[in-house]
Amino acid sequence: MIRALWSGATGMTAQQFNIDNISNNLANVNTAGFKRQRVDFQDLYYQNIMVGRNSTASVGSGARVAGTYRDFQQGTIERCDEPLFVAIQGEGFFTIIGPDGNDYYTRDGSFRLDGQGRLVTATGHYVRLRNAQPVPRNAEELSIDENGVIWGKIDGSFEDFGQIVLTVFPNPSGLHAIGSNLYRETPQSGEGIQVEPGEEGAGSVLSGYIEKSNVEIVSEMVNLIVAQRAFELNSKSVETADQMWAIANNIRR
Repeated sequence: MIRALWSGATGMTAQQFNIDNISNNLANVNTAGFKRQRVDFQDLYYQNIMVGRNSTASVGSGARVAGTYRDFQQGTIERCDEPLFVAIQGEGFFTIIGPDGNDYYTRDGSFRLDGQGRLVTATGHYVRLRNAQPVPRNAEELSIDENGVIWGKIDGSFEDFGQIVLTVFPNPSGLHAIGSNLYRETPQSGEGIQVEPGEEGAGSVLSGYIEKSNVEIVSEMVNLIVAQRAFELNSKSVETADQMWAIANNIRR
């Protein structure tokens, strides 16, 4: 009886984590550049029990969360009216300079200029550029071409103010999310390689577009229903084991 209680409890714990993960996916359905996560499960250890004289039976101990997998499939690219908003058509990541001076990575290209004319993210982190130059306040017709070069019109002529740097990884799924749409490099992701847009499969950039999340609401809702039902079934097994335990106790009396 106790084995059934604990097996059911492990299943409830695992499905609670699954529901939390699905809820996070749904909460970020409108977050630019967000990539959905899925939960992987694995069974716990098995114990061999003698059945009769010469045979054994394996009895499991429940389930647990083995880890999470982030799906970096391309999200929908949506047109917007901001010339400094950019989307990546490919597998690369924008390279962001964090407050600690280290490089971080994102697919969120909702960029803008700060008070000093430097390209920054929505949270104010600097975007890494090659040959970066501050954009003057009198610059007009700002745009970013498919090679990531920032252009602006000064006194009737166009000038460039730097080029966006993209980073590619051997295993993007190994990146660690730290919040604010940022990821950091890990041993699982492999060492990032900084390239120009269009090189090493990084993809080109589209000015005036933004990549939406790759969360599919219908799929997540179906997964949520399945996780709820699995949680209920595990709770029923705990309830049934408790009732059988109570019956055994009453028989002994």
